[in-house]
Amino acid sequence: MNELQVEPAATFHALSDTNRLRLLRLLTREELNVQELVSVLEMRQPSVSRHLGILREAGWVTQRREGTWSWYRAVTPDRFGGGAVLQRSVAALADAVSEAAADDARLTQVIAEREARGREVFAGAADHWDRIRRQFEHPDLQTGVVGAMVPAGLQVVDVGTGTGALLPTLAQAAAGVMAVDQSERLLARARRRCQDAGCRNVSFQRADVRALPFADASFDVAYSSMVLHHLAEPQEAVAELARVVRPGGRVAVVEFTRHNLNWMRDELAHRWLGFERAELEDWLREAGLEPGRWLQRRRTLAAEDDDTAAGGREGFTWPEVLLTVATRPES
Repeated sequence: MNELQVEPAATFHALSDTNRLRLLRLLTREELNVQELVSVLEMRQPSVSRHLGILREAGWVTQRREGTWSWYRAVTPDRFGGGAVLQRSVAALADAVSEAAADDARLTQVIAEREARGREVFAGAADHWDRIRRQFEHPDLQTGVVGAMVPAGLQVVDVGTGTGALLPTLAQAAAGVMAVDQSERLLARARRRCQDAGCRNVSFQRADVRALPFADASFDVAYSSMVLHHLAEPQEAVAELARVVRPGGRVAVVEFTRHNLNWMRDELAHRWLGFERAELEDWLREAGLEPGRWLQRRRTLAAEDDDTAAGGREGFTWPEVLLTVATRPES
């Protein structure tokens, strides 16, 4: 028997309170911040924070800090120091608390409100999204993406296409391009862009990156730019990108590097303040891909660039942007 990496008294003390069991079952379902947990549990913030601290110290939950915010979720069975059997057993028993049904109903409402705020941000950004991209996207990144797709004649999916800034370039390099986004308003702008550019080999699909409506191995290349930092579980999206790529195909991801610009969370609906290259590459490997080329750049702003998207912040500089390319093995 493997030696357990927990202190027994603290481990079981953490489970001796009904509210902590409620927290544990919620965090098994979803990564949540303290404010969201306050809404679901209908408890005061200091009490929620105290219970979270006990669960964290005992190894039942993990904390992820993003600037001034903290996100919590239950430790997965394979990483729980007390063993997977104990973790799963406690999670099952926690479902028996009398408040479970009411907690689940409020959790559904909290998640719906979170997603509605995100949709509002994207709808409001549709008219100036091109200005936002122009401020952080380095020309080398676009060149790097297209270079990852040679030879020509490939089937490409652009997941999170937004207003379709790269679609005319992709359309020239590929036999066919599928442009995907969750916002119909952004897709409408992408369609107009392609019509104006005379692109005839681009199709459009409204869909969630976490559940792409395509069969396995449908494309030669999957490209995603500035999508992962909006998601609670970015690795789920990476796994979907890997799933729809054929053996020998490639996944190209563009994201901000780690930064501390907290205003992006509130004004641009960012869940993550960028990523480390090693972090992205770990997710790609977990999805069965082999990371290869990467490119990291900071765009140099021209004097005429519009800073509306940065809220008029004087002396503002966007974070560096990272392009990571990975290949799905042939076998």
